[in-house]
Amino acid sequence: MTLSKTLVGRRSAVASEQPLATMAGYDALRKGGNAFDAAVATSFALAVTFHPAGGLGGDYFGMLYEAKSGKVHCLNSSGWSPSGLTADLIREKAGREVPLFGPLTCVVPGYAAGIWAMHKKFGTLDFGDLLKPAINLASDGFPAGEGICRSVAGAYKELPDDARKVFAPRGRPPIPGDLIRQPALGKVIAEIARSGPEAFYSGWPAEKVASTIESLGVPCTRADFADFKPEWVSPLVLDYRGTMVYEVPPNSMGATSLLILKQLLEADLSAIGPLSKERIEKTMEAALVAYGRRDQMLGDPRFVSIDMSSFMSAKGPATLPSSRIRSGDTTAFSIADSEGNMVSGIQSLFHHFGSRVFVPEVGIALNNRGSAFALSGPNRAEPRKRPLHTLSSLILERDGTPYLAIGASGGDYRPMQHALFVTNSVDYSMPAEANVAHPRFLWGGGRKLLVESGYDVPAGFEVTSLPMPGRTGVCQAVEVAPGYRKAVCDVRGDGVPAGF
Repeated sequence: MTLSKTLVGRRSAVASEQPLATMAGYDALRKGGNAFDAAVATSFALAVTFHPAGGLGGDYFGMLYEAKSGKVHCLNSSGWSPSGLTADLIREKAGREVPLFGPLTCVVPGYAAGIWAMHKKFGTLDFGDLLKPAINLASDGFPAGEGICRSVAGAYKELPDDARKVFAPRGRPPIPGDLIRQPALGKVIAEIARSGPEAFYSGWPAEKVASTIESLGVPCTRADFADFKPEWVSPLVLDYRGTMVYEVPPNSMGATSLLILKQLLEADLSAIGPLSKERIEKTMEAALVAYGRRDQMLGDPRFVSIDMSSFMSAKGPATLPSSRIRSGDTTAFSIADSEGNMVSGIQSLFHHFGSRVFVPEVGIALNNRGSAFALSGPNRAEPRKRPLHTLSSLILERDGTPYLAIGASGGDYRPMQHALFVTNSVDYSMPAEANVAHPRFLWGGGRKLLVESGYDVPAGFEVTSLPMPGRTGVCQAVEVAPGYRKAVCDVRGDGVPAGF
């Protein structure tokens, strides 16, 4: 089996998808910061060095364990749609289906407000100092890693010229080692470092972004930005064979993961092999029910009444959901400190460069999260509504103490990924490095199944066989136990772990 990249330290652990971002978090911990301080530094460095996947134009979710109180907290900083976006406007401009890219898919970015809220509640070091690595990386430049090179190449033909000048200054997609500088972004981050998120949401950056969206035919105001606030929400919790699984509630689809797991409680997975066709069959039976239920019931709870008891009571068999299954370009990170604090954070524009709308004065690509809206049902597009969101992150707790913070890129595949991570840990007793490295199988819509090599595949599916490791999302995890902190980076990405 291909091994994960693993580091075991006594006091701290940082795992992210970009080495320079990992080092930013490591430096914060070395300076006496806690896991939440390290999360700020890591996250903003990712917003620069992996901008197409999770920059300032996107959203942020955090599952956070505070050791002092013994409580798991959940932060939802997903943005809402502009005040002029309606299902009727989408029909008028795009027809009978919500487009995947373009201005109709932009929502107000929640990212900067979310990172600030996390630091305000739990951080100990100066916020501005924690942003210095990101400012320097943006202003002075950094050598491109494989991840950002893949993202630029994947969107290159659709990128506006202003974005190409920044991310492909040599007139072609970058190759590893090419220098990428983002001076406009560095200026904005420096203002956020001095003045907090108001510099973004109530200042000239918001005016530039709002006017850009407005000029492209979607009514948007500065108030749509100034009024935005992240939310502290109660995490969803499922007792899975004695392990407490913490997930993000709606508008995230984290509940979909828990519904898969709840149905799997009726199966004795430990009695069948982790690479067996029986595991695939039982997981797929549960997944089809959960994805179908997701489309019928989940949305923004500020607009839709969601009966979680009814949602979690669903059982199979199910008809095939009509869901579109779409991957995304997202980046996750996990951090633990000497006190036992843990962060499972995730940030995203959704696809490579999100909507493909770029605001050169601010230096950011805007998300395409609005592409997840529907034209009817609980996830129907409405003004200042948050779309059903693929982002979620996990913390697992055993005997009253969290032991694993884990997350991955993956878009609509994420509920399946999370179900695999949990069952790998609980049913198959895999340590974090084996869990992250284990081959995956993912539902691709209809009867389609994506399977990394190693499985005994059941009949009845249209199977796409992937090499191992394949493009099934990039996972980052930290494992905490008495005497050590373990950081694990997925070999499917180019991150490195750090700790001490």
